[in-house]
Amino acid sequence: MTRRRLLGVSLGGAGAALLGMSGCGASSGSASAGTDHLSLWYWKGSLSDTLLATAKRGVPGMPGLKVQGSQIPDGDIDSKVRTSLAARAYVPDITVANSDNLATFFPDENEFLDLRTLGAEAVRDRYLDWKWKSCFTPSGRMIGFPLDAGPTALYYRRDLFQKAGLPHEPQDVAEEVPTWEKFIAAGRTLRAKAPGKPYLVSNIGNVFQQVLLQSPQQFVDADNRFIGDQQHVRRAWDLSVELLRRRLSAGITDGTPDFNAAMSGGRVATMTTAVWAINGLKDTAPKTSGTWRLTTMPDGPANYGGSYLTLTRYCRDPEAAFAFLTWLLSPANQLKSYQEMALFPTTPASYADPAMHTPDPFFGGQQPIDVFGPAAQKAPVVYFSPYEESANTPFFQELTNVEMLGKNPDRAWRDAVNTAETTLSRLGVS
Repeated sequence: MTRRRLLGVSLGGAGAALLGMSGCGASSGSASAGTDHLSLWYWKGSLSDTLLATAKRGVPGMPGLKVQGSQIPDGDIDSKVRTSLAARAYVPDITVANSDNLATFFPDENEFLDLRTLGAEAVRDRYLDWKWKSCFTPSGRMIGFPLDAGPTALYYRRDLFQKAGLPHEPQDVAEEVPTWEKFIAAGRTLRAKAPGKPYLVSNIGNVFQQVLLQSPQQFVDADNRFIGDQQHVRRAWDLSVELLRRRLSAGITDGTPDFNAAMSGGRVATMTTAVWAINGLKDTAPKTSGTWRLTTMPDGPANYGGSYLTLTRYCRDPEAAFAFLTWLLSPANQLKSYQEMALFPTTPASYADPAMHTPDPFFGGQQPIDVFGPAAQKAPVVYFSPYEESANTPFFQELTNVEMLGKNPDRAWRDAVNTAETTLSRLGVS
């Protein structure tokens, strides 16, 4: 019910002893030591293959600068970075960090270079403001650099909305469901009047996730205090439970054969998710092409996913590495990455390019950028703690128990809060 892949731990042990060492001049531990290139770790699909091939031959306009990428499985890259840092050997000069995963490095922030010391502020205006702000640790060090974003929207079946007698054009739907409460009300109409009695959502965990992402606070605040029992989480919980109570959730897990069949067969009328879901939906339900539309998500946009690039303190040539970052993630190259890899740009200047305004037949000729561009610019700044997975896992698990096993929602809420508090107290969260 969640795509979060957080480790929730610091380097610890031998790694903790590294924190007092200097941030530069530690290049002897670099994986690129003795070579003619800088080393970069990434996972498949996180960076443009074409641009990486160019950088391997030589970064344009930067004589002598070559960057060699090494592909690491997405689920392994964080632990591999930690292992190399703890060993002080074979550390990548540059590495990709997944959206929420950047926070897991906060306790060990001195293992990464502060990009402001390399001139990052000079290019700040190129990037989404919230994404830029999310690159900073609570102490104020900039250890991430904006890669891609995951702006969200409401995906909906225009034909099912129309058959239920609901507004069905994107702007009209946005006005019909400006809040989650109105979204639930529309779902009741769909269930009652649309042929086949379609469900509004595939499962309640997705809505819980998106409501939370609209809040700047999550489960642990910047002062390392547990806040998962507060109103912003409880509201997300109550809205999710209300969907279940009104029989508006299909109770199926995304990505399963049941989910694929439901999407293809019109049993689920909406998705509340990010831009990167477009290709997955097209692969899952190709015969529904032309029936889907996009509009603003209830209660406004959020960001779900995206990544960062970081420079480790073992980086052999920080200035050259930063020059590579600004080249790779320039507006022009982010546009190329979007065209090649569907990586949504963090550079608003890219959104005006005609290449991002191509009508999409799957969405009835609608231009997705018209929805996702404004959403990307309006997403809130969200603080993720290093302990996010430890904090949120009990809540998603208890929602599963409510939806799949029929557990009492109030009891499930109490159990989620108690489990999270107990788990986090062992990790030093107050």
